[in-house]
Amino acid sequence: EFTSYTNALKRKAEILPVNELEAKAKEGSSKKAAYRLVTSNTYVRNPYVAEYAKVRAHGVCQLCGQVAPFNDKTGKPYLESHHIEWLSKGGEYSVNNTVALCPNCHRKMHMLNNQTDKDLLLSKTLP
Repeated sequence: EFTSYTNALKRKAEILPVNELEAKAKEGSSKKAAYRLVTSNTYVRNPYVAEYAKVRAHGVCQLCGQVAPFNDKTGKPYLESHHIEWLSKGGEYSVNNTVALCPNCHRKMHMLNNQTDKDLLLSKTLP
């Protein structure tokens, strides 16, 4: 599968000495990027749930507590909706499972999925 292949290459790159990494990076940097046609499933999202999570957050990330890092083109604070229990793992698409996060915290949740952070976020969805 393509994802397994790219993950294996990433792990290999992460352990290379810097001089070998630089040489391989320069070797591939003048080439046009390759592409693959990928077919995937996606979840149908309810825009009202995502928007409600953002409004409920009042422009503040519900994980780190910081004000959104910038405003979008319409002037609204930029936050991303996040499902505490991921949809792909059986989480519900509901207001009790959706929060608003800054881009850094959103990435953090997808990289680490820390239980302490999940517990904190769940507490923010309670009335």
